[in-house]
Amino acid sequence: MAYSVCPIALSKGPRDLSQYTYALNYGKGTTSVWYAWYIAGATPKVLVDTGAVDPNMEEINTVENGLAKLGIQPEDIEIVIVTHLHFDHIGQGHLFKNAKFVVQKKELEYALNPHPLDGFYYNRSMFENLNMELIEGAKQIIPGISVFPSPGHTPGGQSVEVTTANGKLIIPGFCCQLATFEQTPEMKLRNWEVSSPIIHQDVRVAYDSILQVKRMNGTIIGVHDPAYIGEDTII
Repeated sequence: MAYSVCPIALSKGPRDLSQYTYALNYGKGTTSVWYAWYIAGATPKVLVDTGAVDPNMEEINTVENGLAKLGIQPEDIEIVIVTHLHFDHIGQGHLFKNAKFVVQKKELEYALNPHPLDGFYYNRSMFENLNMELIEGAKQIIPGISVFPSPGHTPGGQSVEVTTANGKLIIPGFCCQLATFEQTPEMKLRNWEVSSPIIHQDVRVAYDSILQVKRMNGTIIGVHDPAYIGEDTII
């Protein structure tokens, strides 16, 4: 089975590019976008992340309207794969009343009792009452859609591999833009193949997870990159 991924761009705001490229690109502006990702063609109906509403960002669309353009409603979604439990990825989970939320056990355990430095990013009221399926490690969710651990940004981050007509497509389980995976001359001097988000549990573990995703030789989605605004599908 081959699927396509439909980006639902929800909100955007200005950021420093260094947020996505550890120790690099200070003072270079970028736009950060929050998305939900609908996997077209999947049965049962699958969404990756829910996005969130933030009054400090410019609204692009609502997740309800984005799904309506695809002919579905939040109540139709049966599986939500949660890459990690930061508020911008799970903030609208309450809308998906009939969904099972696939979360790494390690991620939930940490989210319920985060270190004070991470407390801002986890809001337990957004996820503690959801219908969760807790998993440990890699797992096929349905044929053609699987998850695998990609920690470092968070303790239990997981990435999603989707089979498309053009090969594998990866929705990373860590905050990134496409620049996160690009090797610049400055990075070559440091012997870096990729960079890392500035928000992390362990920057070395995060780097290794990002490098793993890059070396899978699939199409990689930058989950906060503005490139997908207005795009109907990614194949």
